[in-house]
Formats: sequence, structure tokens, C-alpha cells
Amino acid sequence: MLKEHSRHIRSPGGRGYLYQLMAAWGWTSLPWLHSLRQPTLVMHGNDDPIVPLINARILVASIPNAELHVVDDGHMFLVTRAPEVSPVLERFLAQDTP
Repeated sequence: MLKEHSRHIRSPGGRGYLYQLMAAWGWTSLPWLHSLRQPTLVMHGNDDPIVPLINARILVASIPNAELHVVDDGHMFLVTRAPEVSPVLERFLAQDTP
């Protein structure tokens, strides 16, 4: 079933990729992350060639009540490790909020 879904994933075309890069270069939410009050789960692959793991660590350090879950995989871990990460998501979503 996972292969069936993953075959539909496509990388962005040239223009889409350019827009993603421009968005990353032109704006940051970092100054406002401290104002988030809801519990936040940050998940990240430890072998992500696109976004370094330090970015996830910065998010967790900047957001109150945030937790980090590192997956032994790359950028597409939600697809490639779905059976492993779905229980983590389910546990997080089932938590009572303060």
C-alpha cells in the first residue's frame, strides 16, 4: 500500500522549486515562535539532505511546549517510515492538552 501512494509523489518543477527557495530566503517565523502556546510535535529525519537537523532543534528550542522526534531516515520519512512514525503521531494527538 505504501508503494501505491508513494508512486504519486512528484518533485516540484523548476518554477515550483524556485518559489520554495524564494519563500525560504525571504521570510522567517523565528521571531514569533515563542508565542505559540499549543503542544507542538516536530519530526525530522536525521539524514535529511534538504533541511539540516539543526533546524528542527532550533524550532524545538524556540517553541514552548515542543517536543522533537528524530527518525532514522531522510526528508521523506513520513512516506518511507509511515508504519514507524504513525504511532508517534497518534500518541501525540491523543495527549490531553493543558
